[in-house]
Amino acid sequence: MSYKSIKVTIYFLVLFTLVTRAQKNEIDKQIEFSGSINLTNNGFSFIPIFSLGKPATTVNLSLAGKRLSFDPQLRFDLDGMRPWSFLFIWNYKIIKKERFQMQLGAYFPAYAFTNLNYTRNSNPVTILTPQRFFIWTTLLNYKLSPKINLSLFYLNGIGLEKIDQSDRGNFISFQIGINNLKLLNNLLVNFNPRLYFLQIDDNQGYYFANTFSLKHKKFPFFLSTTLNQAINTSINANKFDWNIALNYAFKSSYKRN
Repeated sequence: MSYKSIKVTIYFLVLFTLVTRAQKNEIDKQIEFSGSINLTNNGFSFIPIFSLGKPATTVNLSLAGKRLSFDPQLRFDLDGMRPWSFLFIWNYKIIKKERFQMQLGAYFPAYAFTNLNYTRNSNPVTILTPQRFFIWTTLLNYKLSPKINLSLFYLNGIGLEKIDQSDRGNFISFQIGINNLKLLNNLLVNFNPRLYFLQIDDNQGYYFANTFSLKHKKFPFFLSTTLNQAINTSINANKFDWNIALNYAFKSSYKRN
């Protein structure tokens, strides 16, 4: 068994043990289904340095109980609605207090789609192919007030393909969430600045990003924009990038007798 396989297996054993113990002691009586859909001029990944460079849509969904949630993210290139990345995310809240939370997560399966070029019968052919990743995460979140929270996020990614793929990656992000600040009677603004470090194989970089959104209390649609600026990096990507998006958010709850 390879080192990658051992690492993935150990992580799933730990996650399965935590979930099993929790389910013995508590049964979720309420399930919350929520999500958002956005249309943007420039598709951004959950790590802002990775952008599509053209119009895209992202579908974020969440099916959450008291501690365990399933949070898939589906990204599409609007040119023919071709898939860009599919992330099937499982999160479990190890600590859930009023002010402090600690969460363990796994992105499995996780797919990033790339174009594969080859020649068939002397003609060039391009096909869309998925690259598989295993990703695990840890999130610490502390609520300073009803409108301000601090979060520390760590991600470790492992490439599962044998060729033409990054072997490993590490991502650390410190974020300040400033949410639901009243601009006018029903108009709210959110700021989410963050500093992050990213390592991909032998390359690494430091970045600053900020997501700003403008919402109305009575409408499910809202506008957002994300800016990403490199501070010091050896990763081959845009030093500065931005987008603007139209978003639709929804939420509903289901109670079980």
